[in-house]
Order: sequence, then structure tokens, then C-alpha cells
Amino acid sequence: MLVKPKTEDLLKRVDNRYELVIAISKRGRQIIDGSHPLVDVNDDEKSELTVAALELDKNKFKVEESED
Repeated sequence: MLVKPKTEDLLKRVDNRYELVIAISKRGRQIIDGSHPLVDVNDDEKSELTVAALELDKNKFKVEESED
């Protein structure tokens, strides 16, 4: 469960919870695979998913609609 940023705040950036989960998990995997975080991370204990959520909260990446 995310405490900061709040889920309600993140839902303003996407259409629904499913899209939020997919976007954060994809970005989290990119970070795990070596992509550099787009936000400053001072605490080494933050998980990749938390970093991805912080990036989305700060508008560091966009969630595009799928064509399906």
C-alpha cells in the first residue's frame, strides 16, 4: 500500500486503478532493469515501485492509452 504519494492523487493522472497498477509496475521494472530514477531518491530503502509512483506523481512520465 502506498502512503506517499497517495493513491487518490495518482488516480488523477490515469483513467482507472488498473491503468495505475500497470503504469507503475512497468516503470518499476524499467528501474529494476537499470533505468535511472527521474526523481531524487535520498533513501536507499525505497522500492522501485515507490520510486515509480513518485515519478508519476511529479509528472516525470506519461501514461499513454492503449489502442485496444
